[in-house]
Amino acid sequence: MHFLHLLVAAATVSAASVPEQSLRSRTACPYATSAELAFERNAIYAAKLVPDLIPSFKPTLRVDASYPGQKVNYGNTFTTLRRTVPEPTISFTAELGYDPAKTNYTIFLLDPDAPNPTTPILKDYLHLLISDAQPVCITTQKRKTLASYMSPTPLSVAPHRYTFLVYRQPKNYVPPPSLNYAPGARNNFDLAAYVKQGGLQGPVGANYYREGLAQAA
Repeated sequence: MHFLHLLVAAATVSAASVPEQSLRSRTACPYATSAELAFERNAIYAAKLVPDLIPSFKPTLRVDASYPGQKVNYGNTFTTLRRTVPEPTISFTAELGYDPAKTNYTIFLLDPDAPNPTTPILKDYLHLLISDAQPVCITTQKRKTLASYMSPTPLSVAPHRYTFLVYRQPKNYVPPPSLNYAPGARNNFDLAAYVKQGGLQGPVGANYYREGLAQAA
């Protein structure tokens, strides 16, 4: 009986030694299912975002994004440019094997089809860049906007593939300096160089939507 009391006491002390935020993260954080990850991967490959934007893709989390009145859903079409004027809401699930309370991520919104899919001489156009993001369950996260949101302005009838990418940050991450942070210098963003310079890992998640003048009202 005395041994049982010792076990209970040890368990209580052990639980108390774990930060409350960490416990909450591990129990409340959603994780993507294998079916969701397979769908995500197939959608990105089917859209030819590999290799047009990224060299390969093996997702480990699900990316959710939405504008007022419409969600981004792996290639769905937005039919009015007014809908994408406000900055989108972006969230993502936790990754298995990574403490959501201690792991930060960088979010990109890029257009690989600027100014048009036939001759994308301005690719990749940077519409938004956020660092230090965390999974949706972390309510105390402190995201940093490095490149403020610029709403899509497709100049072609053919739709553009506006793509959200999430990369895992290394510890003690310092965002690389970039001229593309300025609103007037967003074209020809070198994603590969930025990822390499910052030591970013991934992309670990992605989502995208289509929008062009033919669809917009």
